[in-house]
Amino acid sequence: MNNLDFINCFDSVEDDSLTVLKDLDSNTQKKINSKYFYDERGSILFEKITKLDDYYPTKIECEILEENRNNIKKILPSNSIVIEFGSGSNHKIKKLLDAIDKPSEYIPIDISKEFLFKNAKDFAKNFPDLKIKAICADFDQIEQLQKIICGNKSKIGFFPGSTVGNYSPEDAKKLLKNFSRILGDEGFLIIGVDLKKDIEVLEKAYNDSQGLTAEFNKNILNGVNRICGNIFDSKYFSHKAFFNEEKSRIEMHLVSEKKQIVEILNKKIHFREGETIHTENSYKYTVSSFSNLAELSNFEIIDVLKDNKAFFGVFIMKVKSI
Repeated sequence: MNNLDFINCFDSVEDDSLTVLKDLDSNTQKKINSKYFYDERGSILFEKITKLDDYYPTKIECEILEENRNNIKKILPSNSIVIEFGSGSNHKIKKLLDAIDKPSEYIPIDISKEFLFKNAKDFAKNFPDLKIKAICADFDQIEQLQKIICGNKSKIGFFPGSTVGNYSPEDAKKLLKNFSRILGDEGFLIIGVDLKKDIEVLEKAYNDSQGLTAEFNKNILNGVNRICGNIFDSKYFSHKAFFNEEKSRIEMHLVSEKKQIVEILNKKIHFREGETIHTENSYKYTVSSFSNLAELSNFEIIDVLKDNKAFFGVFIMKVKSI
Protein backbone atom coordinates (compact mmCIF):
# COMPACT_ATOMS: atom_id res chain seq x y z
CA MET A 1 0.00 0.00 0.00
CA ASN A 2 1.45 3.30 -1.11
CA ASN A 3 -0.05 5.24 1.79
CA LEU A 4 1.45 3.05 4.56
CA ASP A 5 4.92 3.15 6.14
CA PHE A 6 5.92 0.85 8.99
CA ILE A 7 8.78 1.72 11.36
CA ASN A 8 10.07 -0.66 14.02
CA CYS A 9 11.98 1.11 16.79
CA PHE A 10 12.90 -2.22 18.35
CA ASP A 11 15.85 -3.09 16.10
CA SER A 12 16.62 -6.17 18.12
CA VAL A 13 14.86 -8.14 20.80
CA GLU A 14 15.87 -6.48 24.05
CA ASP A 15 16.90 -8.69 26.93
CA ASP A 16 14.50 -7.57 29.63
CA SER A 17 15.34 -10.51 31.87
CA LEU A 18 17.26 -8.37 34.35
CA THR A 19 14.34 -5.95 34.69
CA VAL A 20 11.89 -8.80 35.22
CA LEU A 21 14.24 -10.37 37.78
CA LYS A 22 14.58 -7.10 39.69
CA ASP A 23 10.79 -6.63 39.84
CA LEU A 24 10.13 -10.19 41.01
CA ASP A 25 13.08 -10.53 43.40
CA SER A 26 11.50 -8.36 46.06
CA ASN A 27 11.07 -8.80 49.79
CA THR A 28 8.00 -6.56 49.69
CA GLN A 29 5.67 -6.67 46.66
CA LYS A 30 6.56 -8.67 43.57
CA LYS A 31 5.49 -7.00 40.31
CA ILE A 32 5.61 -7.31 36.52
CA ASN A 33 5.55 -4.30 34.19
CA SER A 34 2.11 -4.05 32.57
CA LYS A 35 3.64 -3.51 29.12
CA TYR A 36 4.10 -7.30 28.94
CA PHE A 37 0.31 -7.70 28.70
CA TYR A 38 0.29 -6.48 25.14
CA ASP A 39 1.61 -9.23 22.93
CA GLU A 40 -0.68 -10.20 20.05
CA ARG A 41 -2.84 -12.47 22.22
CA GLY A 42 -3.05 -9.89 25.01
CA SER A 43 -4.10 -7.17 22.56
CA ILE A 44 -6.83 -9.42 21.14
CA LEU A 45 -8.05 -10.32 24.63
CA PHE A 46 -8.20 -6.67 25.62
CA GLU A 47 -10.27 -5.84 22.54
CA LYS A 48 -12.73 -8.54 23.62
CA ILE A 49 -12.85 -7.03 27.12
CA THR A 50 -13.76 -3.62 25.71
CA LYS A 51 -16.93 -5.14 24.22
CA LEU A 52 -18.18 -6.58 27.52
CA ASP A 53 -21.24 -5.04 29.17
CA ASP A 54 -19.40 -4.75 32.49
CA TYR A 55 -16.51 -2.85 30.94
CA TYR A 56 -18.01 0.62 30.47
CA PRO A 57 -15.01 2.87 29.52
CA THR A 58 -14.78 2.01 25.81
CA LYS A 59 -18.49 2.32 25.08
CA ILE A 60 -18.84 5.60 26.97
CA GLU A 61 -15.70 7.11 25.43
CA CYS A 62 -16.94 6.28 21.92
CA GLU A 63 -20.30 7.86 22.72
CA ILE A 64 -18.62 11.03 24.02
CA LEU A 65 -16.53 11.34 20.84
CA GLU A 66 -19.57 10.76 18.64
CA GLU A 67 -21.89 13.15 20.48
CA ASN A 68 -19.31 15.95 20.65
CA ARG A 69 -18.06 15.63 17.08
CA ASN A 70 -19.02 19.18 16.06
CA ASN A 71 -17.58 20.72 19.20
CA ILE A 72 -14.28 18.88 18.69
CA LYS A 73 -14.13 20.00 15.06
CA LYS A 74 -14.38 23.66 16.11
CA ILE A 75 -11.46 23.33 18.51
CA LEU A 76 -8.91 21.23 16.62
CA PRO A 77 -6.82 22.65 13.74
CA SER A 78 -7.33 21.41 10.18
CA ASN A 79 -4.66 19.70 8.05
CA SER A 80 -3.01 18.28 11.18
CA ILE A 81 -0.86 15.25 11.90
CA VAL A 82 -2.81 12.91 14.18
CA ILE A 83 -0.73 10.75 16.53
CA GLU A 84 -2.36 7.92 18.46
CA PHE A 85 -0.38 6.81 21.50
CA GLY A 86 -1.16 3.11 22.02
CA SER A 87 -3.28 2.52 18.97
CA GLY A 88 -5.13 -0.72 19.76
CA SER A 89 -8.11 -1.17 17.45
CA ASN A 90 -9.37 1.44 15.01
CA HIS A 91 -12.82 2.21 16.45
CA LYS A 92 -12.07 5.38 18.42
CA ILE A 93 -9.56 6.92 16.05
CA LYS A 94 -12.07 6.72 13.21
CA LYS A 95 -14.47 8.81 15.28
CA LEU A 96 -11.76 11.37 16.01
CA LEU A 97 -10.57 11.58 12.41
CA ASP A 98 -14.17 12.19 11.33
CA ALA A 99 -14.19 15.19 13.67
CA ILE A 100 -11.00 16.72 12.23
CA ASP A 101 -10.99 18.80 9.08
CA LYS A 102 -8.69 17.24 6.46
CA PRO A 103 -6.12 15.41 8.61
CA SER A 104 -2.83 15.21 6.69
CA GLU A 105 -1.31 12.12 8.31
CA TYR A 106 -2.16 9.44 10.87
CA ILE A 107 0.63 8.01 13.06
CA PRO A 108 -0.37 5.04 15.27
CA ILE A 109 2.18 4.04 17.91
CA ASP A 110 1.98 0.71 19.71
CA ILE A 111 4.25 -1.80 21.42
CA SER A 112 2.56 -4.86 19.87
CA LYS A 113 4.10 -5.17 16.39
CA GLU A 114 1.76 -7.82 14.97
CA PHE A 115 -1.40 -6.13 16.24
CA LEU A 116 -0.22 -2.68 15.10
CA PHE A 117 0.74 -3.83 11.61
CA LYS A 118 -2.51 -5.71 11.05
CA ASN A 119 -4.65 -2.75 12.14
CA ALA A 120 -2.52 -0.26 10.18
CA LYS A 121 -2.96 -2.32 6.99
CA ASP A 122 -6.72 -2.48 7.50
CA PHE A 123 -6.78 1.25 8.16
CA ALA A 124 -4.74 2.02 5.05
CA LYS A 125 -7.21 0.06 2.92
CA ASN A 126 -10.18 1.96 4.35
CA PHE A 127 -8.48 5.38 4.09
CA PRO A 128 -6.49 5.20 0.83
CA ASP A 129 -6.05 8.99 0.62
CA LEU A 130 -4.61 9.33 4.13
CA LYS A 131 -0.87 8.97 4.72
CA ILE A 132 -0.23 6.47 7.53
CA LYS A 133 3.03 5.93 9.39
CA ALA A 134 2.77 3.05 11.90
CA ILE A 135 5.49 3.06 14.57
CA CYS A 136 6.24 0.08 16.79
CA ALA A 137 7.76 1.69 19.86
CA ASP A 138 7.64 2.16 23.61
CA PHE A 139 6.62 5.61 24.84
CA ASP A 140 9.97 5.82 26.65
CA GLN A 141 11.77 6.08 23.30
CA ILE A 142 11.17 9.81 23.24
CA GLU A 143 14.26 10.83 21.24
CA GLN A 144 13.55 8.32 18.48
CA LEU A 145 9.90 9.33 18.31
CA GLN A 146 10.79 13.02 18.09
CA LYS A 147 13.09 12.35 15.13
CA ILE A 148 10.44 10.31 13.31
CA ILE A 149 7.51 12.62 14.07
CA CYS A 150 8.70 15.96 12.80
CA GLY A 151 7.53 18.71 10.49
CA ASN A 152 5.86 22.08 10.87
CA LYS A 153 2.24 20.99 10.67
CA SER A 154 0.02 21.13 13.76
CA LYS A 155 0.00 17.91 15.75
CA ILE A 156 -2.92 16.33 17.57
CA GLY A 157 -2.21 13.54 20.04
CA PHE A 158 -4.83 10.94 20.93
CA PHE A 159 -4.46 8.85 24.11
CA PRO A 160 -7.78 7.07 24.67
CA GLY A 161 -9.00 4.31 26.94
CA SER A 162 -7.84 5.85 30.22
CA THR A 163 -4.44 4.26 29.59
CA VAL A 164 -2.98 7.21 31.49
CA GLY A 165 -4.50 5.58 34.58
CA ASN A 166 -2.02 2.69 34.28
CA TYR A 167 0.72 5.12 35.33
CA SER A 168 1.24 6.48 38.83
CA PRO A 169 0.44 10.22 38.97
CA GLU A 170 4.15 11.01 39.03
CA ASP A 171 4.89 8.75 36.04
CA ALA A 172 1.80 10.09 34.25
CA LYS A 173 3.22 13.59 34.64
CA LYS A 174 6.51 12.48 33.03
CA LEU A 175 4.61 10.73 30.24
CA LEU A 176 2.47 13.78 29.46
CA LYS A 177 5.58 15.99 29.44
CA ASN A 178 7.10 13.61 26.87
CA PHE A 179 3.91 13.84 24.81
CA SER A 180 4.14 17.63 24.93
CA ARG A 181 7.68 17.43 23.52
CA ILE A 182 6.46 15.27 20.63
CA LEU A 183 3.42 17.44 19.92
CA GLY A 184 5.36 20.71 20.11
CA ASP A 185 4.18 24.25 20.81
CA GLU A 186 0.45 24.71 20.21
CA GLY A 187 -0.03 20.95 19.85
CA PHE A 188 -3.24 19.34 21.14
CA LEU A 189 -3.87 16.18 23.15
CA ILE A 190 -7.21 14.36 23.38
CA ILE A 191 -7.06 12.05 26.38
CA GLY A 192 -9.58 9.65 27.92
CA VAL A 193 -9.75 9.53 31.73
CA ASP A 194 -11.77 7.14 33.87
CA LEU A 195 -13.40 9.17 36.66
CA LYS A 196 -13.99 8.18 40.28
CA LYS A 197 -17.33 6.48 40.89
CA ASP A 198 -19.08 3.82 42.96
CA ILE A 199 -16.67 1.04 43.97
CA GLU A 200 -19.06 -1.71 42.89
CA VAL A 201 -19.13 -0.35 39.33
CA LEU A 202 -15.33 -0.12 39.24
CA GLU A 203 -14.64 -3.59 40.59
CA LYS A 204 -17.25 -5.22 38.34
CA ALA A 205 -15.46 -3.80 35.28
CA TYR A 206 -12.26 -5.65 36.25
CA ASN A 207 -13.90 -8.91 37.37
CA ASP A 208 -16.14 -9.76 34.43
CA SER A 209 -18.42 -12.79 34.57
CA GLN A 210 -16.89 -14.34 31.42
CA GLY A 211 -13.42 -14.41 32.93
CA LEU A 212 -11.79 -12.50 30.07
CA THR A 213 -10.03 -10.06 32.40
CA ALA A 214 -8.67 -13.00 34.40
CA GLU A 215 -7.40 -14.57 31.17
CA PHE A 216 -5.86 -11.25 30.12
CA ASN A 217 -4.16 -10.85 33.50
CA LYS A 218 -2.69 -14.35 33.42
CA ASN A 219 -1.46 -13.79 29.85
CA ILE A 220 1.22 -11.45 31.22
CA LEU A 221 3.03 -14.59 32.39
CA ASN A 222 3.25 -15.73 28.76
CA GLY A 223 4.92 -12.41 27.95
CA VAL A 224 7.48 -13.01 30.68
CA ASN A 225 7.99 -16.62 29.52
CA ARG A 226 9.02 -15.39 26.07
CA ILE A 227 11.68 -13.19 27.65
CA CYS A 228 12.96 -15.45 30.40
CA GLY A 229 12.17 -18.94 29.13
CA ASN A 230 9.18 -20.98 30.27
CA ILE A 231 9.50 -20.16 33.95
CA PHE A 232 5.80 -19.72 34.81
CA ASP A 233 2.87 -22.10 34.60
CA SER A 234 -0.18 -19.83 34.56
CA LYS A 235 -2.51 -22.53 35.93
CA TYR A 236 -0.87 -22.07 39.33
CA PHE A 237 -1.95 -18.42 39.50
CA SER A 238 -5.38 -16.81 39.85
CA HIS A 239 -6.74 -13.36 39.05
CA LYS A 240 -7.51 -10.74 41.71
CA ALA A 241 -8.70 -7.16 41.15
CA PHE A 242 -9.92 -4.64 43.72
CA PHE A 243 -10.23 -0.90 44.33
CA ASN A 244 -7.61 0.62 46.63
CA GLU A 245 -9.54 3.54 48.11
CA GLU A 246 -6.52 5.19 49.72
CA LYS A 247 -4.60 5.38 46.43
CA SER A 248 -7.70 5.83 44.24
CA ARG A 249 -6.80 2.98 41.93
CA ILE A 250 -7.89 -0.44 40.76
CA GLU A 251 -5.12 -2.96 41.41
CA MET A 252 -4.72 -6.20 39.48
CA HIS A 253 -2.72 -9.04 41.00
CA LEU A 254 -1.91 -12.66 40.24
CA VAL A 255 -2.21 -14.89 43.31
CA SER A 256 0.12 -17.87 43.69
CA GLU A 257 -2.11 -20.88 44.30
CA LYS A 258 0.66 -22.86 45.94
CA LYS A 259 4.19 -22.62 47.29
CA GLN A 260 6.45 -22.58 44.24
CA ILE A 261 9.84 -21.55 42.86
CA VAL A 262 10.71 -20.02 39.48
CA GLU A 263 14.23 -19.40 38.21
CA ILE A 264 15.43 -16.36 36.23
CA LEU A 265 19.09 -15.98 35.20
CA ASN A 266 20.04 -18.71 37.69
CA LYS A 267 18.31 -16.81 40.50
CA LYS A 268 15.54 -18.66 42.36
CA ILE A 269 12.39 -16.67 43.12
CA HIS A 270 10.29 -18.14 45.93
CA PHE A 271 6.51 -17.75 46.11
CA ARG A 272 4.45 -18.41 49.21
CA GLU A 273 0.93 -19.76 48.78
CA GLY A 274 -1.33 -16.70 48.53
CA GLU A 275 1.53 -14.33 47.66
CA THR A 276 0.74 -11.98 44.77
CA ILE A 277 2.40 -10.41 41.75
CA HIS A 278 1.17 -6.86 41.20
CA THR A 279 0.52 -6.61 37.45
CA GLU A 280 -1.39 -3.39 36.85
CA ASN A 281 -2.86 -0.22 38.34
CA SER A 282 -5.69 1.85 36.95
CA TYR A 283 -5.85 5.21 38.73
CA LYS A 284 -9.20 6.99 38.86
CA TYR A 285 -9.36 10.78 38.86
CA THR A 286 -11.80 13.58 39.47
CA VAL A 287 -11.99 16.30 36.81
CA SER A 288 -10.18 18.61 39.23
CA SER A 289 -7.36 16.20 40.14
CA PHE A 290 -6.60 15.29 36.53
CA SER A 291 -6.77 18.94 35.44
CA ASN A 292 -4.18 19.77 38.11
CA LEU A 293 -1.93 16.94 36.88
CA ALA A 294 -2.26 18.16 33.27
CA GLU A 295 -1.41 21.73 34.26
CA LEU A 296 1.80 20.47 35.89
CA SER A 297 2.67 18.59 32.68
CA ASN A 298 2.83 21.52 30.21
CA PHE A 299 -0.83 21.37 29.19
CA GLU A 300 -3.77 23.70 29.57
CA ILE A 301 -7.33 22.36 29.63
CA ILE A 302 -9.46 23.58 26.73
CA ASP A 303 -12.58 21.51 27.43
CA VAL A 304 -13.75 18.45 29.37
CA LEU A 305 -16.41 16.26 27.74
CA LYS A 306 -18.32 13.86 30.01
CA ASP A 307 -21.20 11.41 29.83
CA ASN A 308 -24.43 12.05 31.75
CA LYS A 309 -23.34 9.91 34.71
CA ALA A 310 -19.86 11.48 34.79
CA PHE A 311 -18.31 8.00 34.58
CA PHE A 312 -15.71 9.05 32.01
CA GLY A 313 -14.07 12.24 30.77
CA VAL A 314 -12.46 13.16 27.47
CA PHE A 315 -10.07 16.05 28.09
CA ILE A 316 -9.12 18.36 25.22
CA MET A 317 -5.77 19.89 26.12
CA LYS A 318 -3.21 22.18 24.49
CA VAL A 319 0.55 22.31 24.98
CA LYS A 320 1.49 25.44 26.94
CA SER A 321 5.21 25.70 26.36
CA ILE A 322 8.14 23.38 25.88
